[in-house]
Amino acid sequence: MFRHYLQITLRNFRRFKTTFIINLVGLSTGLAVALLIYLWISGELRVDGFHENGNRLYQVMVNREQDGRINTVTGTGGGLGDALQSDMPEVEYAVSMTPPEWFKKFNIGWTNEVMGASGNFVGKDYFRMFSFPLIRGNAASVLADKNSVVLSKRLAEQLFRSADNAVGKTLEWKWLSFMKTCTVSGVYADQPESSTQQFDFVLPLDAWKDFVPATADFRSGPFQTFVVLKPGTDLPQFQQKIENFIAQKDKNTPFPSRLFLSKYADGYLYGNYENGVQSGGRIEYVRLFSIIAAFILLIACINFMNLSTAKASRRMKEIGIKKAMGAGRHKLIFQFIGESLVMSFAALFIALLLVALFLPQFDRIAGRAVAIHFSWQLVLAVLGITMAVGIVAGSYPAFYLSRFGVASILRAKSGGGQGESWVRKGLVAFQFTVSIIFIVGAMVLYQQLQFVQNKQPGFDKDNVIYFEMEGRVAERTDAFLSELKTIPGVVNASTVQQNIIMPAFLPGPGVQWDGKNADDRIRFHKMPVNYDALETLGIEMAQGRTFSKNFGTDSTGVILNQAAIKMMGITDPVGKTIYLDNNPRTIIGVTKDFHYNSMHEQVQPFLFSLQPQATALVMVRMKKHDQPATISRMSEFYGRFNPGYTLNFNYMDTAYQQQYTLEKLVATLSRYFTVLAIVISCLGLLGLAAFSVERRVKEIGIRKVLGASNGNIFYVLSAGFTKVVLLSIAVSIPISYLLMKNWLNGFAYRIALTPLYFMAAAIIALLAAWFTIGVQTAKAARANPLHCLKDE
Repeated sequence: MFRHYLQITLRNFRRFKTTFIINLVGLSTGLAVALLIYLWISGELRVDGFHENGNRLYQVMVNREQDGRINTVTGTGGGLGDALQSDMPEVEYAVSMTPPEWFKKFNIGWTNEVMGASGNFVGKDYFRMFSFPLIRGNAASVLADKNSVVLSKRLAEQLFRSADNAVGKTLEWKWLSFMKTCTVSGVYADQPESSTQQFDFVLPLDAWKDFVPATADFRSGPFQTFVVLKPGTDLPQFQQKIENFIAQKDKNTPFPSRLFLSKYADGYLYGNYENGVQSGGRIEYVRLFSIIAAFILLIACINFMNLSTAKASRRMKEIGIKKAMGAGRHKLIFQFIGESLVMSFAALFIALLLVALFLPQFDRIAGRAVAIHFSWQLVLAVLGITMAVGIVAGSYPAFYLSRFGVASILRAKSGGGQGESWVRKGLVAFQFTVSIIFIVGAMVLYQQLQFVQNKQPGFDKDNVIYFEMEGRVAERTDAFLSELKTIPGVVNASTVQQNIIMPAFLPGPGVQWDGKNADDRIRFHKMPVNYDALETLGIEMAQGRTFSKNFGTDSTGVILNQAAIKMMGITDPVGKTIYLDNNPRTIIGVTKDFHYNSMHEQVQPFLFSLQPQATALVMVRMKKHDQPATISRMSEFYGRFNPGYTLNFNYMDTAYQQQYTLEKLVATLSRYFTVLAIVISCLGLLGLAAFSVERRVKEIGIRKVLGASNGNIFYVLSAGFTKVVLLSIAVSIPISYLLMKNWLNGFAYRIALTPLYFMAAAIIALLAAWFTIGVQTAKAARANPLHCLKDE
């Protein structure tokens, strides 16, 4: 029986080649999109989910009251981990670590060679807490000695050819003016791509405490703290217990701070907080892409339904004969569902080829490798999606075609009354509704990204490079900058603590000023800088001046932005005294507001202080033209000034664009999905047009005999379809408006939702529909009326 049904299915595919090809293209495209999105989503869901202690591993977060709102931060004091482990019996392990963004590059020296590597300072139980297997060394003791270092397998092989040769070797690390000699105590397996922590080596946090004793403070700071709770710990009860831990330890803490735990594996996807409450993150884009994949698949399934019913009249005799021979309806349903499943698995084969073909391009769009991990979960997911598509796509044709009675079939009445007509038109209307929403979304996303990328951030991000200070550059910064400025093509150069874009440092202690309300919780972002820093960055002054060597008192001066002055309520601020860390500071200037974070956020108070000794990055502004030659000259000079080191730099503009990586991904994919949705929807409209033309072929012949022109025929056939598309436009515009308005509300600075976007989407949909209808109806309109009426 199965072989019989398979033979009939293959014969029908050969008989209706056009329908078969259109169905195959639609389903395979939909499945390919769904599989690519599934691979991306599964990769996102795996991030940080591989740790053995994952169910008990949490990051300690802090809610701080600030200006009437609650600000959620990951920064804690470096000693919080030790304090929690000693005071809280529910804590099995507690680890504090320095912020990873601080140490993107160390200089590792051994024998007479030097190389750059990324590292971090971590607590002694780091390898007990996180599942980064040790190839050499013991997790309980590998970080016990503050003079030790643990290398990744990759770095150990680079330095010593193998992990076995690395243990016991002596290295020297340098970062800015800090340096230390240490011994390799262990080697760990390279951290997987699904880990947000990516280091070439780790150092004991106790080594950092030797350089910065304040690290032991547990009240506030930039450090990250993680805990593993003991099995059986009541999490809500423990949350309440640690909430006021800081206040209990220190009654004089300047800002009310409440601790809470966030599951470590959730941090990647659920990283956004609003007023102390978790409010999404990357998970929103995971959900968005899941919905997009579902809709594209559904549109492809609708195509199959419409094209199958369009050819129904040509299979009525087959159905009638089978029913006359005793075939029950369930057998016919089984046959049609089987045909659909065969089509679906044929489409799966094509889809897998498309995935293999376009996966490298998808990797570039996604910004990371989307790997295919063969597992039973993946196989079952692919088979499940394919079978679901086959059943959904074939269900309506199966139940529709099998319901006709023998008598109606033999009288050549193929059914399909007004109800079925509206169902088919409704399905096409749904397709175009989704397509129009995609069109509006693609246009709005593109325009908003253009807006935030082209809007002047308040400083000149173009033609600026930056690199970390190392070696003699950190030791003789003034001499380095003086010679660097003489290089042809260099406009200016200075040093700052960190990149001005998305600064990783946390708000500093409270700033005091005369007239400040004691209840104010305003916090200031601080940036220690060198002379010429603001000039190099192109930050404009609103009042006063920048730091200058002509004034010997600038070391006690500060420069604020306009947002700070506005929140402080100070008039004529230049020359006024404020207090920073209880030390008097004179306001020497006020900058115009600039965006040091993305356009998602309002500009917040910012404070510059003159502290050359606390800077870590060199910023260089170059002339617009001939930059390659300028960089070449700088590299040559850098090699002479800093023997053993090479110039590794980044562009400021690139760092600015990285703020919108996710938005770029959504905007790029939305353009592709929009095109696919329109094409697949037009295929569905083509099926409906084919169905209509086939049923009205005699009507067309009669109209032709009575003198109707080709234009009249086109109008008659397209009028109903145009109404369907107009209905789609009417439904989709309010939906797309609400969706886009909600998305734009996530930006503090955004474009206006003008009617132009919706008018353009409507016109595109109408033109696509008319073109599709025209392709089908033009052939019918040109047909000889004798051929249309010959059966009569």
